[in-house]
Amino acid sequence: MKGKTPGTSRSTPRKEEIIDRTVELVQESGLARLTTKKIAERVGFTEAALFRHFSTKEALLLGLVDRLNAMLLDPIHEIVSDKTLSPSERLNAILRHHMLIILEHKSLPILLLAEASASGDEVLLVRMRSLLHDYLHVLETVMAEGMKSGEFVASPQPDCLALLAAGLPMALAIRHRLIPDEPYENRVQTTLIRFLTQSLLPSKRRGA
Repeated sequence: MKGKTPGTSRSTPRKEEIIDRTVELVQESGLARLTTKKIAERVGFTEAALFRHFSTKEALLLGLVDRLNAMLLDPIHEIVSDKTLSPSERLNAILRHHMLIILEHKSLPILLLAEASASGDEVLLVRMRSLLHDYLHVLETVMAEGMKSGEFVASPQPDCLALLAAGLPMALAIRHRLIPDEPYENRVQTTLIRFLTQSLLPSKRRGA
């Protein structure tokens, strides 16, 4: 599902196409080098035409964050609400989904987080903080449920475990951006997620 840009009218096919091309440009050269001229050229029309769909560059960037939110968090919320899965199964699914987004979109989540922080754009920063807070809260909820049921170890606190879990895909995103290596990345997905979830189990249940 694709997100709706705040402060604008409903999404349209043309707006979604503009966001698609913006995602491509950010993946190729980063947020710092992104310009409305480059976006307009990639879409195939003038800057004036671009601003008829997004009134400012900031509105366009917020649309990009909304797209990331829809790609990353919407499926994660569906996973965490599925009570037929145990906490460890939900954690596994969340991390696999996050890694899939990273690899399919050339580390877009970490790019936006890092470059929004460096941009000084307060509106963009607020939106990215909200996205990160939401993601960590979901992980914390899963950790707390696992601890309450006895599936996960009783310490450290759920918020610390959430940060630990979030660090795995974020570290992969940094490495993927700088040193892409498909065999290594496949190995990380098949071994490290299982290692992390297993390490959260009480010692008597590990390897069961």
